[in-house]
Amino acid sequence: MASFSRDILDRILSQVDIVELISRDVTLKRAGSNLLGLCPFHHEKTPSFSVSSDKQLFYCFGCGKGGNAFQFVMEHDGLPFPEAVESLAARAGVELPKRGPDSGDDSHYQLGLELLARAASAFEEQLAGQQGAAARTYLEGRGLPEAMWKKYGIGYALPGYGFMRRCFGADTKVSRLLDEAGLVFQGKQGPGDRFRGRVMFPIKNQRGQIVGFGGRVMADGEPKYLNSPETKFFHKSDLLYGLSEHRGEIRGRGQLVIVEGYMDVLALSAHELPIAVAPLGTAMNAGQIRRIFQLCPAPVFCFDGDRAGRRAAWRALEEMLPGLLAEHEPRFLFLPEGDDPDSVVCGQGRQGFVDAMEQARPVLDTLLEGLRNLAGSGAEAGARVAKRADAMLARMKDDYLRQAWRQVIERDTGIVLAQARRPAAVGGEAGKQQASSLDERFLAALLQKPERLHSLPSAAREITLDDEGVHAIYTRAFSYAETGDDLDERMISRLAMDFPDEQRLARWVCTEKINDDEFAGFLPALQAREIKRRRKKNPGDLAQRVALEQQLIKTKQQRRGADAHE
Repeated sequence: MASFSRDILDRILSQVDIVELISRDVTLKRAGSNLLGLCPFHHEKTPSFSVSSDKQLFYCFGCGKGGNAFQFVMEHDGLPFPEAVESLAARAGVELPKRGPDSGDDSHYQLGLELLARAASAFEEQLAGQQGAAARTYLEGRGLPEAMWKKYGIGYALPGYGFMRRCFGADTKVSRLLDEAGLVFQGKQGPGDRFRGRVMFPIKNQRGQIVGFGGRVMADGEPKYLNSPETKFFHKSDLLYGLSEHRGEIRGRGQLVIVEGYMDVLALSAHELPIAVAPLGTAMNAGQIRRIFQLCPAPVFCFDGDRAGRRAAWRALEEMLPGLLAEHEPRFLFLPEGDDPDSVVCGQGRQGFVDAMEQARPVLDTLLEGLRNLAGSGAEAGARVAKRADAMLARMKDDYLRQAWRQVIERDTGIVLAQARRPAAVGGEAGKQQASSLDERFLAALLQKPERLHSLPSAAREITLDDEGVHAIYTRAFSYAETGDDLDERMISRLAMDFPDEQRLARWVCTEKINDDEFAGFLPALQAREIKRRRKKNPGDLAQRVALEQQLIKTKQQRRGADAHE
């Protein structure tokens, strides 16, 4: 991840109005001091997506996503942090220091992207020209009309060598850039065209920039598909074909289907289903699955019904477990052996594939079926299923979903899983949640009105909040308050950048406002808790116990005074 100075990030955020940014995609209406709309990250009928114009943060009380403008662009557009910064900097008119992947030469990197875009145009021209007749016939025979070629930038690479050289010349620097972009390879006779006699599919990154190509032969030949090699522009394990083109439709329809190849993606789009994406010939990885769930919480993973398709489905299922949440509803669709989405939609039409999608099975059903297949038969099969399931559940991070799955698996196998036999933590969760509630409301009150930090006595810095995440933000906020530098304007945005993974911060800011009377009772309650903790820690020191008892009496009087004002 590229590093940006705090000053640059502050400057970008100061120039971007989060309300204006989000209003491009969400209709916001005033609701008290905040604005409210339908969440763009999950499907809901009642608005739960809140935006704070004064704190420049958003939070969805439905799915839990929140943050500042950088987090919104990362979630909504599926961009990594550096590219989200670049996107907002361009929007704000803020010039960034020059940077570039690996080499540090931004201009060289941009030249490479421009070269890839020019190559795509050259391939398109060849498809439309005289020598592209066979490729046009092939595409039409696959059910892809001319409108689809133009929409997806499909082209044609001429057979033989020398096309790249004719397009771009023989300049040494250009030849080196063509090599770096994966368009040529270095052979015994010098640079040679990597793609020859193939229908060409440009592959875009999440910003819509062409970073590589996939080429398909039109007749017999190996490999049937040829992708760009790994380059500074093209990392196939990070990309999904169709993601850039279909992001808006997927969000708008709330539907997403993951298929296995380019032609599947295009065939579905040609039949008015522009909701598909495909990996580039590799197994699905956790990063790709995370981006899929960012787009749609209920995707359908579509695989061929043969052994290879089921192996690919199992790998995808295993990869998704750590990031799977109760809010996610992935399903798995296995087509009849010998069929793929292309053949189904072309043979049965749009409705035929829509009907097939309705038959997709929930992820837990798919997991159980896969475990049974792995376990085999016999009296011990149930034990093998339970043992393997227990190991898979251990990888899940969503406690509620893991518990729900465990109950179903135990009913299915008749065996109590090891996860259920582990002793519960001393003290349970209820006490933690109750303490956390006080800690969180105290911090929320401070974040909603940062000037309240000035009213706290210096002793408040010594309070230990039970929630480690809350305590870390509290101590950092206290440090910012002590500097007194642009407290109200900059503290919230700085905290959001200091703790980018703490989405509760946005929730605390966007939640119902905490009034001054309620806030007045928080500090005495926290101090009383701290005194009791210290008294319990040193029961034998009589002098200290007396002093602590006096402090506790004083604190209780302060709490009664605060309660009397409510």
